[in-house]
Amino acid sequence: MNPNDEPYTPEDLIRPVPYQAKKQPLWQTSLVSLTWLVLSGISFYLGLQALKADPKPATAQAGAEQVAFQNTTLKSDLAPTEGAWEAWKKWWNSNTSSSESDGTAGTISSSEPESEDDPAFRASTWFSDYEAMKRTVHLYNEIHPFIYGFKGRETNNGDLYSLWGSAQKHARVAELRSLNPKVKIIPTIFRWENKNEKISENIGLNGRNDIRDKHIQNILYEVDTYGFDGIDIDYEGMSCEKKEKFEEFIVILSKEIHKRGKLLSVAVHPKTAAKKSGQKACKGLKEKINMDFAENWRGPMTHDYAFLAKHADRVKVMAYELHPRKYRNPGPGPQAPNVWIRNIITYAKERVPAKKLYMAIPTYGYDWALNCNAKIKAVYWSDALKRQQLGVTKQPTNITQVLADNKNSDSWTNLSKFSWVHQGKTYEDPSIWYKSEGCDRVAFFMNRKAFEEKMTLLRSYDIGGFSFWQLLSDNDPGINDYLELLVTNKLPPVPKAKKQPEVPTDVKQAPPEEGQEEAKNTQDLVKK
Repeated sequence: MNPNDEPYTPEDLIRPVPYQAKKQPLWQTSLVSLTWLVLSGISFYLGLQALKADPKPATAQAGAEQVAFQNTTLKSDLAPTEGAWEAWKKWWNSNTSSSESDGTAGTISSSEPESEDDPAFRASTWFSDYEAMKRTVHLYNEIHPFIYGFKGRETNNGDLYSLWGSAQKHARVAELRSLNPKVKIIPTIFRWENKNEKISENIGLNGRNDIRDKHIQNILYEVDTYGFDGIDIDYEGMSCEKKEKFEEFIVILSKEIHKRGKLLSVAVHPKTAAKKSGQKACKGLKEKINMDFAENWRGPMTHDYAFLAKHADRVKVMAYELHPRKYRNPGPGPQAPNVWIRNIITYAKERVPAKKLYMAIPTYGYDWALNCNAKIKAVYWSDALKRQQLGVTKQPTNITQVLADNKNSDSWTNLSKFSWVHQGKTYEDPSIWYKSEGCDRVAFFMNRKAFEEKMTLLRSYDIGGFSFWQLLSDNDPGINDYLELLVTNKLPPVPKAKKQPEVPTDVKQAPPEEGQEEAKNTQDLVKK
């Protein structure tokens, strides 16, 4: 038939009668319209993603992507392009996830996709004892080799040093992955700021964004070259004027790390709720610091939990050093009692999404003289076993009761002048009360029983996991026995903790003395 001819209908045939649609209820019409709109939106989004997923021309693929910063250029390999369906799932999950924060943290995307074998409570640790790590790597979901530091002391040039050589890094990463194929290896870059060592130009202070960008370039080189699963930033003790520059550094580093599909972890100082909030001006900052936390020394001021949680995949609170190695306030006591940890979690959970929040607890303690001015010593498992032969071990420890029961306690001025700190508290931590070289002494330490009680507390909260400082061969072997039960899901469930209001605590982490943390900066990192 000629397409230009008019259609012909024989007279003996009846022309079709137009379809008379039945009148539909309004709710059905609305539902169909809404469904059509949703499906159209999904189709449009998937179409865009499919276009993005198309291979780029060879000229665009040649070489590495150039990521321009203010004063330098970072070279970055492109992350594998994900398909439309994977992109849709990631978009959907990121937009439907909820946060238990007060809204400051908001809906936060993560570079780590959800998986069926992702544990609800992850085990992680910092370590510098490689032999101990090899023996126990199967007990951890994530590990932090404590191997990187800054070159330079009072000024920075962007460069890093590593305690492992290049060949060692390749070999050890391969060996650890062969022992635990699922483990995430996220090494730590550490610097404790004191009068001899600064964290300045590496985060762009003094107008040196060029050095900051070089520092980031060096970090990315290490991650790319050795196949790490991410990086852990542990920049401690910074003075308050560095807060905004540190945050700028984290934002830029986060974008580059996440482009690679890697994880960013940030270690932060512990905080507890303040009795009264206020604003603190700091010279060099555009904004005042919101002092809603009790710890008012320089370190905590630069670690804004809610801000960092927006850009990092892990926020690891270093919940230790409540009773540091000194004879000033608050004096002798345990490093991380549960009564303090609970207050830290209460503060942190209001600002950090649960899945990103980790609590880090210690595997060490300290030994103080009670009635003389003798050296304070670090105590590990083997040290505790020796001291237990010399005195009496208490667990749990009720210091108020010990003072009341001991006839010689009137002379224990290094402890008794801070007796108010311990009123009404019983610690799960063990302590040894003994005499040495003419002095009465007390040593707090960590064993499996105390570790288990702290872990039971952490498991009762909906948080991402735990870390500890640090994994050593000289830890109570019972800790590994406990972790075997944890990773094989053989521990009985624990009741969930009820949400508690932020209650100001009477004891907060005090400013450490200069040089107290310098041992972490030395080449001997096995024992702090």
